[in-house]
Amino acid sequence: MLSDSNHDPLALVPLFASLQADDRALLLEQMQLVSLRKGEYLVRQGEEADCLYYVLRGRLDVLRDGHQLVAEIGSGEPVGEIAFFADTLRTADVMASRDSQLLRLGRSEFEQVSALQPQLVQSILRTFGRRLASATTGAPVLPPRVPDTIGLCPAGADTLPPDLVQDLCSALIAQAGSCHVLEAGHLPEGLDPDNEYLLSDWLAAQEKAHGRLLIVTGQGNPHWDKAALRHCDQLLLCGQLDRADEHTDAAVPLHALEADMLGRFRNRHIGLLLWRAHSGQAIAHTRRWLANRPAHLHHHVVRGNPAHFQRVARLLTGRALGAVFGGGGALGAGHIGALRALLNAGLELDIVGGTSIGSSVAMACAAGETPQQMMEAFNYFFLDKKAFGHYAPPLYGLIDQRHVDASLRERYGDTRLEDLDLNCYVVAANLSTNQSEILRSGPCWEAMRMSASIPVALAPWINRNGDVLVDGGLIDNVPASVMHGIKPGPNLVFMLSPGERWQVKTAYDQLPSRLRQLWQLLRGGKGQGDFPRIGQTVARSMQIASNSALVASRRSGDRLVQPPTVPGMALTAWKMGNAQEQAGYDYACRWLEQQGGLDALLAWRDGRH
Repeated sequence: MLSDSNHDPLALVPLFASLQADDRALLLEQMQLVSLRKGEYLVRQGEEADCLYYVLRGRLDVLRDGHQLVAEIGSGEPVGEIAFFADTLRTADVMASRDSQLLRLGRSEFEQVSALQPQLVQSILRTFGRRLASATTGAPVLPPRVPDTIGLCPAGADTLPPDLVQDLCSALIAQAGSCHVLEAGHLPEGLDPDNEYLLSDWLAAQEKAHGRLLIVTGQGNPHWDKAALRHCDQLLLCGQLDRADEHTDAAVPLHALEADMLGRFRNRHIGLLLWRAHSGQAIAHTRRWLANRPAHLHHHVVRGNPAHFQRVARLLTGRALGAVFGGGGALGAGHIGALRALLNAGLELDIVGGTSIGSSVAMACAAGETPQQMMEAFNYFFLDKKAFGHYAPPLYGLIDQRHVDASLRERYGDTRLEDLDLNCYVVAANLSTNQSEILRSGPCWEAMRMSASIPVALAPWINRNGDVLVDGGLIDNVPASVMHGIKPGPNLVFMLSPGERWQVKTAYDQLPSRLRQLWQLLRGGKGQGDFPRIGQTVARSMQIASNSALVASRRSGDRLVQPPTVPGMALTAWKMGNAQEQAGYDYACRWLEQQGGLDALLAWRDGRH
């Protein structure tokens, strides 16, 4: 039986909040309080399901076969209800990912309460049904959950600047309405941080009173540091970017607390915030920070810049607006036009990704380029440089890869993905593993080369492991599912339409003989009428992969931005890029109006619609 000192904890559980207070009190008498420390197991796969649990506060991981993360369970949610009602064995392990408190209801107690409170059974079964529906129709990837308690830990040799902590707290309050900073100095007099159970109870009370917590560590109290970070959903490492300059090509050494804590959090629950003193300081050498810190996301901020901290706060609260750009060759100019309309209206993007031509747009966004700069680069690359206009003997690819590589090096220089202002990912297709290759670090020109290596048209890229990589559109032409796995929350999916149905007038039996085809090739001819050329066939084939992405995005609540194709436009019609850009702009202006304007779109982003 739960002690009276807990008052009415069931009022905090949505499942029971609608019950009368007397009914909750009756139910509470049948329940037991269970406390778990970070890393402890609640149930093990294969055990008898003889009870239900409800999370009062904390976070738990559901692990299949001991290691595969299949779900995360947070405050107010039930644990183990599927096996309980099906009267089967537990189908997974459940482990506390932070210090947690739960309520346990045994089978006999449940039956007693059910006889007195039939409405409780209906409420539980509704939750049970929602879980099953989610498991059946949910996204194929598991997005990270929004953290309730965030632990700030020094990265490298520096302590946390107080103004940085305050700027982040202010941004979290602006985004989510609540945030409270806790430091070792806030402990009540007489509370010994060595007493882990009392400290855990006090932290739980603070979370209940204040909502989201920002816990500061690394101030010289190791007992506080370790106990407080066990209570956190997310570990956010904070370091001064230019400290990497002091370590040449070596990794920035870990702070002692970092070294102890990195192994206690899953990579998906680790973030890295790198600050610099002023906006004129270039972002560089991020890889030296990431070399020994497996951060799920990293954030570049300038101290005292509210917009930067607002972006971090949106990523931490599930309100970050992602943008995913699909592949489609010259049609990619439509992405740029659509961006011009949305950015001119005042929309801000927080994280971006793409495939093929969409990769170039994503990287340009992440680098802070304007749509005008993007379009100038588009025309210079494809028209002036004719990057895809130099041909090679048809042995490894139809296009001269050396000219393409030189053009990409000129476009991107030494810029690296991890040094861009925004988090950015690029998708290629790995023919050695038969999977998508997600690129989030490394030279931008190499990432672009991998992501846009259209099979047959361009020689594949061979990475340092010897894997063969080609255009990401071969597997996932609109990689929205990658974004779903990186963050929760809203996304805009920019998808290129190949236009009207592709039909040709040239009959199949009109194809010329081998000798005549060779003669046409030597004379520089365009082939037999409008019969599809190799590059056209391959590029158009990859557009098929867009359909499955469209279904998944609609299911996830993403909003689709799909500019029309201008008449006569084709996947390799680079000279029509300006017309396609204008079509994308005009479309996005109408699209934004249909959404209700910028304010309505921001309300959707923030979950206020």
